[in-house]
Amino acid sequence: MPKNIIFIMTDQQRADSLGCTGNPVCKTPNIDALAGRGAVFRQHFTPHQICSPSRSTLFSGLYARNHGLTRNGVALPEELPLITHDLKAANYRTHGVGKFHFQPILAGAEHAMPDSNAFWTLPESEDWTGPFYGFDSVDILIGESVSATEGGHYARWLEAKAPEAAALYLPENALEPPAGDMDEVWKAAIPFELHYNSWITDRACDFLQSQKDDTPFFLFLSYPDPHHPFSPPAPWCHMYDPQDMPAPASAPDELSKMPSYLLDSDREDQAGKSYVDFLRNPGPPREQGFLQTTRRFSDASLRQAIAHTYGMVSMIDDCIGRLMAQLGSLGLTEDTLIIFTSDHGELLGDHGLIRKGPSPYRSLLHVPLIIAGPGITPGDRDGITSHLDLRATLQDYLELPRAETDGVSFAHLLSAPEMAGRDHLFAEYHPRTRKETYNQTLLTNDWRITVYPERPDWGELFNLTEDPGEHVNLFFDQDHSAPRKTLLERLQREFPPAADAGGVSLATY
Repeated sequence: MPKNIIFIMTDQQRADSLGCTGNPVCKTPNIDALAGRGAVFRQHFTPHQICSPSRSTLFSGLYARNHGLTRNGVALPEELPLITHDLKAANYRTHGVGKFHFQPILAGAEHAMPDSNAFWTLPESEDWTGPFYGFDSVDILIGESVSATEGGHYARWLEAKAPEAAALYLPENALEPPAGDMDEVWKAAIPFELHYNSWITDRACDFLQSQKDDTPFFLFLSYPDPHHPFSPPAPWCHMYDPQDMPAPASAPDELSKMPSYLLDSDREDQAGKSYVDFLRNPGPPREQGFLQTTRRFSDASLRQAIAHTYGMVSMIDDCIGRLMAQLGSLGLTEDTLIIFTSDHGELLGDHGLIRKGPSPYRSLLHVPLIIAGPGITPGDRDGITSHLDLRATLQDYLELPRAETDGVSFAHLLSAPEMAGRDHLFAEYHPRTRKETYNQTLLTNDWRITVYPERPDWGELFNLTEDPGEHVNLFFDQDHSAPRKTLLERLQREFPPAADAGGVSLATY
């Protein structure tokens, strides 16, 4: 059994963005090395494609309808038991660094929530380092890109270290003029040594260096990238030639058979602020994910966004290499379980769409999962697994008391790659502004069905055996009425609608 655990999470990273998961372009030697000595889960999914619900599900082992954080802007109940509490009860020292997203970023100061910018204007924020959701101590970063310098420990560190540096994140100070038709693609002028990914890695290495006794530890690192805006610093913004980027996966006119909100998604973007402007001055709430078609973007701009995404992934990989080197120099590698994953994916041009939104495409639900360490047999795992299952899995693997969760343990897969995973999983999307986009999903090895209880004229059905990329919607195809009926009955029976579930929205996000 391992003595220590390091849990690394990225934000909005697709499962296919790593060398070890088959990406032919993106260079990730350090994550690939981790995969080479660990288990690579080829069919790992999140049941919620939005940041806060997914993260809360991973830590609690509960669907969002049961832990309460159903949409960004809601706070995770502080009394809810999480994997961090399980570990504290087993005498682990728990420390977290980076982006947590358990509370609304824009929650008012009256809520005194450390995951909100307003908390850092309060006297009680002075010298505050926790406790926080089962973490003994934390180094908090709030947001990403241009919004990461407003609150949290990183913002304070940057202000003290280099008071003028925050402005170097902004597109108007970019190393090169941004693309005219895609305002969230630019080369950030912030030096890499001042960038939040470097800061997260430095703080994590400091924590490792500070461990002076034999107390086991749980270290959580949460990198805000490769979440959009697509704005890495040098040298990572120059690492990939846009012309070498693979074209997104799409089929002609495929969205015409999908729910109409997908093609209508540009109207909100055209009528309101761009995503970057929204980050800097939010204004009225908008639907989560900032889903948009790619119709108004040039091929060159879209390829630049992909190149910058890969640059951010490689930047994080470099940080992980530094962390692993520190772990090795302290003689802790053999005693440490390493987990690498992401909260959800990114469309990145697939289906003619970008960012994320209500429709649970594989690009959004399918995320990387690599687990390496004592007792882990190296190799691929082909069975379905879920973020919902990670808490139960760690409880079994570490021989901790089992708490009641919605997940099922896949601890048996850690040492026995040939064993089976899940045969299905459920997913759910709770909207912020468009009630009609509430949806439920049943995913099996062969099918994905999605229904919209408020809109019976919307639905999605994909034969994953014949159409793994989900380009041909068969929901209203009479030739597929039999599998549709079977799947719908199972979804209704085992995962009935819960559109009104969740806590009170405290802020836009």
